[in-house]
Amino acid sequence: MGQGADTKERIMQAALEEFSLHGFEGARMEKIASKVGINKASLYFYFKSKEQLFRELFDIIVEKYYNYLTTIFHKYKDLPTRQLLSTIYKDYLEYHWYNTEMDFWNMIYYYPPEQMKEEIIHFTQDSFDIFNAQLTSVMKNGIEKKELQSLNPADMAATFYYLITCITLSTGLMSLEQGLRQMDSCFKVFWNGIKGV
Repeated sequence: MGQGADTKERIMQAALEEFSLHGFEGARMEKIASKVGINKASLYFYFKSKEQLFRELFDIIVEKYYNYLTTIFHKYKDLPTRQLLSTIYKDYLEYHWYNTEMDFWNMIYYYPPEQMKEEIIHFTQDSFDIFNAQLTSVMKNGIEKKELQSLNPADMAATFYYLITCITLSTGLMSLEQGLRQMDSCFKVFWNGIKGV
């Protein structure tokens, strides 16, 4: 990796931290430059504006997250339904905990830059649709195998999704171990409501 590529990578990391903590409006280019050890003019050599830096960072995070969503189900697809769902939520929580990229996404979802608000809402909805479609498929398979009750698979998928995403919003309030314990308790109640009889 050349020096220019290394500097750009360090800028992206500093920007990720700054946007995650302060949102788009509160982030300061001079603070990002200072974290990297360059002056503000040098920062503008790599990125012409704060918006360009933000957009490039956002695009990278979205692509990584989409890749994650497409691989998580494939990794565990051969497990029985209960173990599959349990493994998915553990993997999902571990991906979100201590992950500055997910802190970034949460910050910009709740405090989006006005010029990107619709785009951010669209990508968030799109990621929900992808995850929910995969979960719905898991629920359908579980029903076919008689491991789950014959309920609406899309409703079961959405319930599971909101359960795990609600826990991920507590990443700053508890440790991963506490989050997993909370999710274990919630999952038992959820599973008892959907498991086959």
